[in-house]
Amino acid sequence: MPYELAEGTHWWAVHTRANFERTVQHQLDGSPVEVFLPTYRTFSRRTDRRKIITLPLFSGYLFVRVDLSRFDQRVAILRTRGVVRIVGGPNGPEPIPDDQIESVARMCQSDRLLEPWGSIERGKRVRVVSGGLAGVTGVVVDIKGKGRKLICNVELLGRAVATELKPEDVEALDRFGR
Repeated sequence: MPYELAEGTHWWAVHTRANFERTVQHQLDGSPVEVFLPTYRTFSRRTDRRKIITLPLFSGYLFVRVDLSRFDQRVAILRTRGVVRIVGGPNGPEPIPDDQIESVARMCQSDRLLEPWGSIERGKRVRVVSGGLAGVTGVVVDIKGKGRKLICNVELLGRAVATELKPEDVEALDRFGR
């Protein structure tokens, strides 16, 4: 069953392959599509030196302003190397309100330090993505110090072990462990 797309030019979220945000941005830059890739600055995780790098604020996503009701523009986005899909629900792609994009753009242009923050809360299942516990899953028991450290209950060998982790060291899992 075909779905209804909003008429006119709107902002849309585009899901990309891992680490393809900039590739997709560069490919769409020459087209009539307006592209917005929000980024933030952080220190790299190298052990031998500290270097400031720029990373996408929403890993795996960027935003495009285009009229998706036009077949040629929709196909141009979907055929771009690295694009997985245009984000939406069961009724098809859903536009993002302009004020939300403007807010994110204003935050990115400010001189404040930004950092991505997933919806990690007490009772949520998480997977450790870096450090010595990478790959281990657990449940968030507590968040300490204004949300700066998570205490995660990690189940190893059928026993619970509590450990403190940084928010950037974990990713949220859905109820099926993905």
